[in-house]
Amino acid sequence: MSQGPGELDVNDVGGFTVAKSYVLDARKIMAYAASINDTNEAYFDDLRQGGLNVHPAISFALQWNTRFRPDLPANTRAAPFGVHAETDLRIYQPFRQNQVVTVQGQLVARKKITPGVFSVDRFRMTDSSGTLLAELDYNGITRGATLNGEDREFEPSPIRPSMDPSDITRNWKADIYIPQHAGQQYTECADIYNPIHTEPSVAKAAGLPDIILHGSATKAHALTCIIDRCFDGDATRITRLCGQLRAMVLMQTTISVQCLGTLQKGNELQVFYQVVNSEGQHAIANGVVCGTPST
Repeated sequence: MSQGPGELDVNDVGGFTVAKSYVLDARKIMAYAASINDTNEAYFDDLRQGGLNVHPAISFALQWNTRFRPDLPANTRAAPFGVHAETDLRIYQPFRQNQVVTVQGQLVARKKITPGVFSVDRFRMTDSSGTLLAELDYNGITRGATLNGEDREFEPSPIRPSMDPSDITRNWKADIYIPQHAGQQYTECADIYNPIHTEPSVAKAAGLPDIILHGSATKAHALTCIIDRCFDGDATRITRLCGQLRAMVLMQTTISVQCLGTLQKGNELQVFYQVVNSEGQHAIANGVVCGTPST
């Protein structure tokens, strides 16, 4: 009989990951766009005035490689029970080509919920002057785990924009085919490696039917569609990306990015969306992208 995830320590709340710095050079910018087959010339033509735009979802690559806490022993018992449940990316200033971005994560909340323990890791991204560029909340659930104390929240989570169900009218949808090599392509170009996305032997040993697409890749595909259709292909206008991860996306299937409606509040355009997999299940639910509307 396999062991469960065991007990998580509430005293870990407030701890930081090791900070890392990255240069957003042309190679990294182009590679991330290539990871999701985004052909927008703004990510590839480094002769364009003002330099390359940077796909906002590159934040997922920066977060993934800055998640380590060497001051804590690896929790190999709990790891197989961890589920990436939701992300909330807030962008305060657009990323720029050749910018040095320093990223550091902090565990800001742990709470008991019915399925186990809910945790929030907040990754702050700053430029070389210390200016805050973006924050990414990575919300996860450790299924079946217990907590050795009361719920603790070091910093609250911001309220996610919501849409009145009566206002939902699907404006458009875009179908995207996920080819056999999509997991390897995203892994290598985005520099986000987890073998459940590339190696069938590992995926099936973990109880999955086959390799699955990275959740961040599904979100990045959705964001690309919304940037192109609602923000004139201009990634610099995006200020927020939210979405709850639900069902799996398998290779050689088609996902549907569906716009449920838009809402303009002052100088903010909110685009509500969902992503449905080939089985008709929600791969992403309660999604919203915010940005500056066209003038």
